[in-house]
Amino acid sequence: MEDERRRTSEDYEQLDRILLGAEEALEKEDLRGTNEVLKNANVKAASMWGEVGQPTLPGHTRRLIGLIWGLQEDLGRAEPNHAVSLRNNLHELRSWFEIEARRDAENVKF
Repeated sequence: MEDERRRTSEDYEQLDRILLGAEEALEKEDLRGTNEVLKNANVKAASMWGEVGQPTLPGHTRRLIGLIWGLQEDLGRAEPNHAVSLRNNLHELRSWFEIEARRDAENVKF
């Protein structure tokens, strides 16, 4: 089933700003803040690809959900251990969403 939802460049820009905010919180070693920002990114991504609760998510959006789960597991530990990996994954996700934005812009039907 083809996704008929139109995602605008503003949607992608807002999602990128949210993910950038997660990177900034991570730089400050604020894992709880990073977690909250990632939750916001997840809500935004879900709204871009489907209804909340029933999204049709591309693979990189499902990876965003995986990052949240991993971070929440770390929050329960005395010493969080994957900040470098999380930083790399956030950077990679931003790149994937940028590619997706370009793809959507090319597929705009007039």
